[in-house]
Amino acid sequence: MAKRRGRLWQKSWPAHPGLRAQSEVTVPFQDADPTGFTWHGNYFRYYDTARVALLKKLNFAYRDMAAAGQMWPIVETQVRYLKSVPFGEQILVCAQLVEWEFRLRIYYEIFDAGGQRLNEAVTVQVPVAADNEALIIGVPDWLQGRIAELITRK
Repeated sequence: MAKRRGRLWQKSWPAHPGLRAQSEVTVPFQDADPTGFTWHGNYFRYYDTARVALLKKLNFAYRDMAAAGQMWPIVETQVRYLKSVPFGEQILVCAQLVEWEFRLRIYYEIFDAGGQRLNEAVTVQVPVAADNEALIIGVPDWLQGRIAELITRK
């Protein structure tokens, strides 16, 4: 009997709706491989659509990062492909902020129109000074405050 693999989700991660965003994507033809299914590398673009929505909700979009003199490169990814997605399929991409003290760890899930989970992933972003590319220790206080505000909002 095959052993069932667990999810990438860690039980210790918070699942607060205030720290969640989503986007809908219809998989375009050009994202498909010769078999008609989404090429594996294109999923990262789909994650980005939900990540952009999440960062906007945090008032920390990429332009805000740049204005603060910071870059937030992705330094780690983990992906689990559960089911192939054909071109033309409408998918829902969800992003959940699960860690934010020293870095941003975001958990993603992709669902089909029927609610079946097709894919999950995790990305880690760290703050880096734009002027000298030095690692910044910790997430800015004002961003920590915005996250706290979203968590306490009813």
